Amino acid sequence: MPDAAEFDPLEDGGADSTENRNPRRRRREAAPDDVGILITPEDRHDLDRLVLYDGARREIESALRAVLMRDQLEAVWRLSQIQPQSGRCILNFYGPPGTGKTRAALGIARRLGRPLYQVDYPAVISKYLGDTAKHIALAFRRATEESAVLFFDEADSLLSRRVAVGESCSTSINQNRNALMQELDRFGGVVITTTNLFGNYDPALLRRIARHIKFRLPNAAMREAILRAHLPNLERVDADLRAVAIEARGLSGGDLLNACLNAIHAGSTDPDPARWRVTATHLLDEIARIRAAKADHANGARRRRNRFPENLSN
Repeated sequence: MPDAAEFDPLEDGGADSTENRNPRRRRREAAPDDVGILITPEDRHDLDRLVLYDGARREIESALRAVLMRDQLEAVWRLSQIQPQSGRCILNFYGPPGTGKTRAALGIARRLGRPLYQVDYPAVISKYLGDTAKHIALAFRRATEESAVLFFDEADSLLSRRVAVGESCSTSINQNRNALMQELDRFGGVVITTTNLFGNYDPALLRRIARHIKFRLPNAAMREAILRAHLPNLERVDADLRAVAIEARGLSGGDLLNACLNAIHAGSTDPDPARWRVTATHLLDEIARIRAAKADHANGARRRRNRFPENLSN
């Protein structure tokens, strides 16, 4: 007998629903009007202001050219014979957190002159069989209506591998994967997915994605550029940013943004704003705090793995 989360007599056409018989047992979710957030990119999201490795930047520029030059490419290469969806471009950004994946998605939307439609996972995922697939279709429909770039941030929950038949909730999970793949096949716009766990993607999805672009932690020169970008008033910075960048090895761009913000706050405590300064000590102290927090997190995760080793097989 199906459990209450998967049983829906309304979808089978039954008039005497579980909801009518026992409202406490089954409470049907109202269909959402929207399952995402429409974001208008700003000047600060310009791709030229994003610090990236040359390879990732070339891949992004090539993808943009494929969209912006579609008419010319069609005239020469007749691309419609092999890809009927005239504006289709599906990109996957993968790599560690804080390396600029979301920021790049905003930059692409801005370059294309479109809003970004960011999918809201709590609105998409439903415990009732069939509802999540409907919400996935709604996300693609809304992106089409808004002429928006469709953005799945941290897309592992929707793009992960399908589950073997017979496992718990396999019907629901596999139905959602199939619905997503069907929508990707039909969609004629730009889709961007991001993930920190690329290895979890369903292999069947890989061929549907035009480009997989790797985002890596910045090198020393890139870290210095990121520090400069995140300290807008360099006249009030008393620090050798090249030396600070060397000390910040292993940190992401997101980490460096937090370090700069906290250093600015730490350097702005004097009653007289004219004396507000950011020093190397401020920056290095914040970098040390970020390292300590990361170490504590890693140690906690290691202890959890040691305590619950059975979870590793799930």
